[in-house]
Amino acid sequence: MTPKTFSEDFPRCLTMYLVLGNSQKEYDKEVVKYSIKNQLRFKGNLVKTIRKDERKYYEQLLQYSRDHLMLFPYHLSDVIVKGLRMTPFAYYISIMTDIMTQEKSYDSLPNFTAADCLRLLGIGRNQYIELMNQCRSSKKFFRKKSAKDLVPLQPIDINIEPWWTVQAGYITEEDVKTCSQVMKEAIDFIIDGGGQQAGTMECKTIHKLYKKGLIYLDCPIADDDCFIVPPLEGFVMNRVLGDYLETLLYKIFVSIDEHTSVAELANVLQIDLPLVK
Repeated sequence: MTPKTFSEDFPRCLTMYLVLGNSQKEYDKEVVKYSIKNQLRFKGNLVKTIRKDERKYYEQLLQYSRDHLMLFPYHLSDVIVKGLRMTPFAYYISIMTDIMTQEKSYDSLPNFTAADCLRLLGIGRNQYIELMNQCRSSKKFFRKKSAKDLVPLQPIDINIEPWWTVQAGYITEEDVKTCSQVMKEAIDFIIDGGGQQAGTMECKTIHKLYKKGLIYLDCPIADDDCFIVPPLEGFVMNRVLGDYLETLLYKIFVSIDEHTSVAELANVLQIDLPLVK
C-alpha cells in the first residue's frame, strides 16, 4: 500500500500557497508537515525539493507517527526497516512504553494501531491493564520496574503465508554472529537473491529470523486478487484517529468482498490502485 503523492493534491497545495500570502518559507513548511503527516515517501514527492536530508526526514516521520499513535508505515518498510532499523515490533513497543509511562488508558490507542499491537505484541486490553497494574504496584517497592521492563522482548508467533515475500532487514556483523549456521545461510540466500517467497525457505528459520528482527515480510498483491474478510472475532474497537491512512483503510475495510478484485475495488472507491494495494 502506498500513500498518495503530493502531486495528486496539487490544487489544494496551490490554494494553501495563496492563503499563506505567497510566503515560500511557510509553503515549504506546510509541504514538509503534510508529507510527514501522510507518511509520504521522500523520493518522488515534492518534499525532496525542500528537504535534502532523507534520513532526517524519515526520522521525523517516524517520530510523528509514534507520537500520534499511528499505524506502522508498512509501505516504507524498505527504508524504515532497512535504513533506520525500526521493525514494526520495535515501533509498537516504543508506543506501548510511551503510553504506559504516561499512564494513558488502553482506549487511547486508535483501532488499527491497537489491532496491530495485539497481533505483534500479544498485548490487548486485558494484557495492558495487567501490565499497568504491575507497573503501578512496583512503585510501592524499592525495585521499581519501568514500562520497558514489562513489555515483551520479542514479537509473538505469527502466521506466515508461503506466498509472502521475505526481505532482508538491517543486518550487522554482530547480528550474524548470534545466528546459527542455518540462519546465516538463509540470510545470505535472501541478500544474494533478493526477496524470497516464504514457501521456498525453511519455516522455522524464517520465524527465528523474524523474531530477531533481521527480516521483514511483504505481502504481494496483484490487480486481479480478491480478498475475504474473516469474521471479526476479537476485533479491537477503541477510537478513530482520523488520519489519511486510517480513513483509507476504513473505506477498504467496509467495501471489500470475495467477489471484487483489488482493481475493481479501486475503481468503485475512486481511489488510485497503488493506494488500495
